Amino acid sequence: MEKHLLITVSDEMSHLCGVRFVANFFKQKKAFRLTLLYVASTQPTGDWKADRPRSKAKIPAETQARGQKALDRSAEILMEAGFDEAQIQSKLIPKEMETVKEIVMEARRGCYDAVVLGRRGYAAFAGVFSTSVSTEVLRQPLPCPLWICRNPGSEHERVVLCVDDAEASMRITDHVGFMLRDEEHRVCLFHVITDRAQQTRDIIDKATKVLEDNGVASQRIDRKIMVSQNVAEAIMDDHRESPASVIAMGHEHEGSHGFFGGIFSSSVCSGVLKRFENGALWISK
Repeated sequence: MEKHLLITVSDEMSHLCGVRFVANFFKQKKAFRLTLLYVASTQPTGDWKADRPRSKAKIPAETQARGQKALDRSAEILMEAGFDEAQIQSKLIPKEMETVKEIVMEARRGCYDAVVLGRRGYAAFAGVFSTSVSTEVLRQPLPCPLWICRNPGSEHERVVLCVDDAEASMRITDHVGFMLRDEEHRVCLFHVITDRAQQTRDIIDKATKVLEDNGVASQRIDRKIMVSQNVAEAIMDDHRESPASVIAMGHEHEGSHGFFGGIFSSSVCSGVLKRFENGALWISK
């Protein structure tokens, strides 16, 4: 089954963390379709509703050229890594609203399996909430998981999948299984016991079944259980001991700012984001 990623691109071509992560992390390239998205600066016009027609806002020639250069370089990186040109589509769209909203709207328009943010995209999302800006568009659910890529960090073949008894945990488990079914990475089911009442064995067994149902061989699945009242610290302690390219987790706490605001206010998500510098954090609600 085809895997379709929306990869955000900036003109910081020395980084392009999301592009480089996808290029280096996946070995089985043929199953992918990749859409590169560059949001070009222009004056905002009109509102952000999903069914609005895109305006005729003019992108300055210099901005257009800079964006096209970033898209072309991103495609080159992917093709040098083994992706075929036919698998890659580039989109350069005018910035009619805040960049983060443009990304969300494109994610809703397309049938993507994940939205991939590099350093600039992550900063755009984080900046919205560091300045306490909250709008209706950000309270709506993103239709697919979010990957936040800091530095590629893909030399590690280990994926840490954090599991608990929440429904979001099983959704991210299903996502990891789908994305990695054809790969060789080892998946470590990582559970932190914070409450004696938790049914740890049931949680691990359920997650194992979801992975195996997606085609992840049982011999690729590891398990690790820790006891701690600080889940983020336990995750990062494990990462320091056994580095991973991906840390994946479900996320259900939304609060007044919705899914995205919850990510940056949640102690677990924000705690991992602050310290996980070489790899990608995959988050699903």
